[in-house]
Amino acid sequence: MANFLGKFPKDKIAICCILTDMDKKQAAGSGFKIKTLFKIEFIFIYIAVLNFGFSIVCKTYTNKKIANLNSQMIKIQLEENSGIFNHQNLIQKLEYDYEPFTYFDSGLKAELSQILTFLGENKSTIEPIITFQNHMHQTESRLNFGYDSLLYCSLILIAIAVYLIAEKYFKNKIDFQRLKVMNEEQSKISRNLHDGVAQDLAALKLYLEKEDLPKSKFYAQQAFNEVRYMIGATHLDLNQSFEEIVRKMAATLEANYNISTKVYVGSTKIQNLNENIQVELIRILQESLSNISRHANASNVEIRFVDGIDDFKFIIKDDGKGFSEEEVTEKNSKGGRQHYGVSNIKERVELLGGTVDFIHEGGTTIAITIKDSVCR
Repeated sequence: MANFLGKFPKDKIAICCILTDMDKKQAAGSGFKIKTLFKIEFIFIYIAVLNFGFSIVCKTYTNKKIANLNSQMIKIQLEENSGIFNHQNLIQKLEYDYEPFTYFDSGLKAELSQILTFLGENKSTIEPIITFQNHMHQTESRLNFGYDSLLYCSLILIAIAVYLIAEKYFKNKIDFQRLKVMNEEQSKISRNLHDGVAQDLAALKLYLEKEDLPKSKFYAQQAFNEVRYMIGATHLDLNQSFEEIVRKMAATLEANYNISTKVYVGSTKIQNLNENIQVELIRILQESLSNISRHANASNVEIRFVDGIDDFKFIIKDDGKGFSEEEVTEKNSKGGRQHYGVSNIKERVELLGGTVDFIHEGGTTIAITIKDSVCR
């Protein structure tokens, strides 16, 4: 288990611990932890929102100014067509309200200054105004393009931030789920020590006190086999292929309990199984083989991998005494020694989105089916 935990980078473990803490507390401080976890992403969003607001405000202000300036130019043309050339009030308005606005375009600023000069000298401004309006609309198009570009940049920044948040969230959720599974495995090991080894040692003590040497040797060997199997099961090299790990587990069961264990691979999909699927199937196999070694009185075990049309099948079969799920449920309801094997396997298969069947004929067959859409 330590080897398995060691494969996680420390920062991911820290992140998962933060998620665990958030899940437990559900407190006001959880907002701070979220901001810490997604600090860069939130900076992206803040910049994007500020940029978006700035672009909207500037574009609205600019278009309003240009529209008003255009209205003033039209007013001047209409007055001159009517023979009115007294534009003193209008000159002051243009100088104070609109001339400073043309700072962003030197050509536009020069043309407006020329129009103001003509207005002050009571000269016709129709031709300069037409040129000015054309130039003004071109400038307006360029400004709007720039503001729109800023808006699109904001949307792109937000999209990047959302993508990073989603990717980090789901990645951390998977890591958190793995740590949760490891905690469950530790609990299961403790339970197995209590249900298996502890009871064998209690029986050993009892028969030693009675000086019953054959039974003492039997329970000592049972405890030794159980501990050795548990050590072998929890020190798996996950750098190996899935098939190699399964064959190693089969060899461990055969060596420790003298149960003939065969592995049959009739699958090509086994090579492309999702890593999470592999880990869960390994844990299911550990649970199944542990139950077989302790309860089934089996002589032979078969582990099969078979491809279906649109699914993948994982089958574990033994020739032991079999069991009834109703019988296990009834025993658990009466208290005393609890049996969690069937429920643990069902929970893991449900977590994978698969189905499991327990067939009790000539032993026990556990048939797990997982759809191709889940395996990828």
